[in-house]
Amino acid sequence: RRRARLAAEPCGAAGIAAACSEQRRFFPKLAKMKDRIRTWKIRPGDQVFINSGKMKGSSGEVLMTDFQRNMLKVKGLNLRKVKNMEGKVSMIEKKIHYSNCALVDPVSGKPTRIGLTFTEQGDAIRIAHRSGHVLPWPDDPKGLQELAERPEGPKDTSPEKALEKTYDYRADAEAIRLARMTMSKYNR
Repeated sequence: RRRARLAAEPCGAAGIAAACSEQRRFFPKLAKMKDRIRTWKIRPGDQVFINSGKMKGSSGEVLMTDFQRNMLKVKGLNLRKVKNMEGKVSMIEKKIHYSNCALVDPVSGKPTRIGLTFTEQGDAIRIAHRSGHVLPWPDDPKGLQELAERPEGPKDTSPEKALEKTYDYRADAEAIRLARMTMSKYNR
């Protein structure tokens, strides 16, 4: 009798598995902290070669990196169809795992592994294993450059005004002490 009731209820073991699978469908898994890549050698703007998967053998420019999932988007590769609000179908890029990509050596034009070395100032330098040449880091994304060059608007707060001390702790502490004294049951 109890088994039949559990089988009929959605909260049984099968119901929990179904709920978990639906949750996974809507929220992509994050990489565990121990599995996350600590030092990314690929940045947006780099040319990468896809060395496995259905897009194997093709190359393109990195559009974005997802540090929490160890994935990146490559321009024009791994496309999927998406419907707009008007019903039109457009193609967008899906993410590719970091391990399926290799940077393209600018000297030979072939995929290469990358080594990181650090200067005396602490800056990271990428060195291609195939040719031994230094690969420059790509320029900052356009969005970050525009934010840095944006003029100050009428609703922007100046740094001096934001750092100004406006809260008086002693006056507030005295007001709280007086309020507590009036509400205490021992002062009635």
